[in-house]
Order: sequence, then C-alpha cells, then structure tokens
Amino acid sequence: MKNNFVYGVVITYNPDVDLLMQQLESSIFQLDYIFIIDNGSSNSHLIGSSINRFDSLNKIEFIKLTQNVGLAAAQNIGINKAKEKHASHIVLFDQDSLLENNFINGLLECEKTLLAQGVAVAAIGPSFYDPTTGIDYPATVYRGPFIKRVSFEKEDYLEATFIIASGCMIRMDVLDKIGLMCEELFVDYIDVEWCLRAKSMGLSVFITKNARMAHTVGDKRISVLGRTISVHSSIRRYYLIRNSFMMLRKNYVPLGYKIRELIFNFIRFFIGLLQTSEKMTFIQYWYKGLVDGILGRFGPFNK
Repeated sequence: MKNNFVYGVVITYNPDVDLLMQQLESSIFQLDYIFIIDNGSSNSHLIGSSINRFDSLNKIEFIKLTQNVGLAAAQNIGINKAKEKHASHIVLFDQDSLLENNFINGLLECEKTLLAQGVAVAAIGPSFYDPTTGIDYPATVYRGPFIKRVSFEKEDYLEATFIIASGCMIRMDVLDKIGLMCEELFVDYIDVEWCLRAKSMGLSVFITKNARMAHTVGDKRISVLGRTISVHSSIRRYYLIRNSFMMLRKNYVPLGYKIRELIFNFIRFFIGLLQTSEKMTFIQYWYKGLVDGILGRFGPFNK
C-alpha cells in the first residue's frame, strides 16, 4: 500500500501559458494530484482551456480566484485543498518551475533518510540552478548577520537556514505543527518567515542535490564587486522593504538576520536606484514600503 500521497500546489499570476504547460508535463506523472490556484490572472481563460489536454488523467484541479489574494493566501488555499484530500505531503511550485526526472522521489528519499536518523525535518527543497548560466545556487546558512554559502561536495543534502518555496516539499503533519504561510506578507519573505518559524520550533530545512530545478531570482541579476545581486521591479521592492519590517517584529527571527536586513535594505536601495530608468517611481515605491513597514501596514499593496 502506498504511504505517501504527494500533491502539487502551483500558483499562477498572468503566466506564460506555454511554459506552464511544460511545467505540468514535467510534474504530472511524478505527483499524485495538482492544484493550480490562479491569482486573478488576465489570461486565466487560456490556462483553463490549455489544461484540458490533461483531462483524461483526472489529476488536476484548476481554482480560479477573482482577484490577486497574494502568494501566501493562494498557497494556503492549495494546502487546505490537499489536506481535504488526505495528502501526506505538498510541494509548492511557482508557475515557471520545471522538474527534472525523479524530482519528487529525490525529495522523498532525502526526507526518509533524515527521518531515519531521528532528524526533525520541516521541509526538503531542491538544489537550484540559474537557467541562463547553468550555475548552481549554494545553500544559504546565516551566522549572525553574515551569510555562509555552502555548495555540495560529497554529501547528498545540506541543512540551510531557509529554502525557496518553489519545489519545497512539506509533510502535512509538519504544517499542522508550524502553521500555514503568513498571508500578511502577500508576496515576499513568505518562505523565509515560515522556515525561521519552523527553526524556532526545533525543526530544520534541507536541500538535496538529488532533486534539481531551474529557478530565476529577481527580474534580472547583476554582478557588484564580485557578488551577484538580484534586481527587482519597483512594486517588488515595495514588498521587500515593507515586509522586512515584519521580520524585524518577529521574536523568532534571529538578531543577526535583523541586523543584516537593516543594513542591506539601504544597500539594495542604492543599487536598485542606479539600475532603474524610472528613478522617481522607484523612490516613491521604496518610500511607501518604508512607511507602511514602520507603521505595520501589511497585506496587499494599497495605493
């Protein structure tokens, strides 16, 4: 009898429909079921008509929301739907996440190994690589306000301070203990907050090299003094600066992480300002994010 029932939760917002179909083709035979939660996309009708090609498999449910409720809220809808169907695990996906062969098995085997060793596992994530350069992203480990970037050598898995939501696998009983995603964050810091919350409860997150996935961070990436920096749009910069203030409020977020956020928020501002051609718009969004963060105004962006 099968013990694991792994459900995918895919969140879409104005996706490239062809790329989304590629994602489903790469995942549908690895997952037991898939929920697609659409966040009020203008092209949701195209998503609905395109997934008809998978109807015979009876493995996809398309849930079309009338408005953008945010990434965290959409993830929670999918998680609760999977719970109703008695899933043992959920795997969260962005709309452009393409899985390699044996991706889900790689996550499950890593979790099985760690649990057999008595490790309290919160989530298992894949190892990511940049689809443009093919370069692997290292695991992120915080040491106070400093980051140690750890790459795979002989080991099959690495412990990280946090893992990216897309491609991460979480057991349902872990979600029952730690709780769902923080909807007030809306779009950014969701995975970081959840992982740090899990860590405060004595659980750890890991990355396995036996499950790999392409992932692009930010709208583009640039090199500054030998370091690769993600560059985001003005609205994403609003959420990043604003939500960092929620992280500062959380008592389970380490002090070193908070110090780093305070320092790097201003460094990122100046880098972003130098890169953008719409400097006044960038400043306006950043300033509003700063004010809303200080005043504790979270949730969706309010003009």
